[in-house]
Amino acid sequence: MKDYQWLDDQQFRDAVAVAMITPGPVVMTAGFVGYLAAGPAGAALAAVGTFVPPYLVVVLAAKNVRRAGAIAGASFVLGRRAIVDGTTALVAAATLVALLATKRAPEPVLILTAGLIGFAVHR
Repeated sequence: MKDYQWLDDQQFRDAVAVAMITPGPVVMTAGFVGYLAAGPAGAALAAVGTFVPPYLVVVLAAKNVRRAGAIAGASFVLGRRAIVDGTTALVAAATLVALLATKRAPEPVLILTAGLIGFAVHR
């Protein structure tokens, strides 16, 4: 372990323990490992190197990602629960095609059409 400068078992357990009692476990673990490798300067550099890049991505892309991410996340969660058989998969695919083809299909029309298809299939 000393040859590769890896953490031994006790150091790893200490890093995990420190990370779990504070906010930001990944940053805290990186800071702890940085401290073991190069003292306070290593801790600061590791923590900043771990925290700053994702922070900047979030800040710089927040407007666009917030809209797309929220919609995509909600669609995924709802889709997993709503698409339960071939009929619902077909309705979902047809709706996606309609939305992509028309750029702006009225939601009430899509909902009514999906309901009518479901009613006709399960009648």
